[in-house]
Amino acid sequence: MDIEKQYIEDVDKLIPRPDIALDVLALAQDSSTAIEGIARKIEQDPNLTANMLRMANSAYFGFMREITSVKDMVVRLGYDMVKILAITSASAGLLNSPQEAYNLEPKALWHHSYACALLASIIAKHANVENVSPIYTAALLHDIGKVLLNRSLQREIANTKLDKKFATLVELERFMLQTDHAKVGMALLEKWGVPDDIVIPVGYHHTTGEEKSNLLNSQIVYLANYLVESIGIRALKEEDYMFRVDDFPDIYQELPNVPNFQDNMESIMEEFFYQFREVAGTIE
Repeated sequence: MDIEKQYIEDVDKLIPRPDIALDVLALAQDSSTAIEGIARKIEQDPNLTANMLRMANSAYFGFMREITSVKDMVVRLGYDMVKILAITSASAGLLNSPQEAYNLEPKALWHHSYACALLASIIAKHANVENVSPIYTAALLHDIGKVLLNRSLQREIANTKLDKKFATLVELERFMLQTDHAKVGMALLEKWGVPDDIVIPVGYHHTTGEEKSNLLNSQIVYLANYLVESIGIRALKEEDYMFRVDDFPDIYQELPNVPNFQDNMESIMEEFFYQFREVAGTIE
C-alpha cells in the first residue's frame, strides 16, 4: 500500500472529502439517531440538499405531493434511501470532471459510476442481500481512483514510448504507475474512514479468484461494472447504449456467479434502464 499512499498524500487538494455525506451515512446507520439530526446535517450543505430534493421529487419515486423539506424527505423515503441519495448527490461533484488519460469526457465518469451503483443495487436485491446500501456506495465510488491517477497517467503516457499493447486500462496503469485505480481508490476510502464493506469491493472490482474478491459485495460490484461497460454508459447519449440479454450466456461463465442473476437478468436490466433514465438527469 506504500505506492498508493503516494497518490493520496495531498488528496484534499484534488478531491475534498465529502464530510457531510459520509456523516449522513454514519448517522443513518445508528438506530438512535433522530430524524431531525439527519435533516440538520444534510441542510449544512445547500448543494447537497438541492440535489437530494431534486432526486426525491423525480418521476421514479412518483410522489403526488412535492417533497419540499429535508425532514419530509427523511420521513417519506426512510434512512436507507436517504443514505443513497446523500452519497449519490455528493459523488456527482467528485466524478463530474473529465479524465483525459482514460478518454472520459466531462460527466462520463459520473454517468458510468451512477449506472454501476444503480445496477449493483438491483442485482443485490435479487440476490436477497439484506443491506444494499454498502454495495450501492461501493459501486458508486469504485472508479474514484481514476480521478487521483489521471494526471500522473497522462504524464507517463506522454513521456513514454510504448512498444507493447495492453489488454486493459488496468494493465496500462500497473505498467506505468506500479498500481491501479482500484487499489488507489481503496486507499483513499480507507483514509476517509469508510467501512470495509464499501472499501473492499472498490479495491477488488477488477479482481477475481482472491478471498476478498469472492465476497458477495465484491462480486456484485465486479458484475455491475462489467455490465455497464458492456452497455456503453460512459457514453452520454441514450441511443449509444446497447445490451442484448441473448448474448450474455456466452460470457457469463467468466463472471462471478451472483445468486439469482442469470435467471432474472431480463427483468433486472429492464428495471435498471427505467430507473437510470428517470433519475440520472436530476443530479448536478
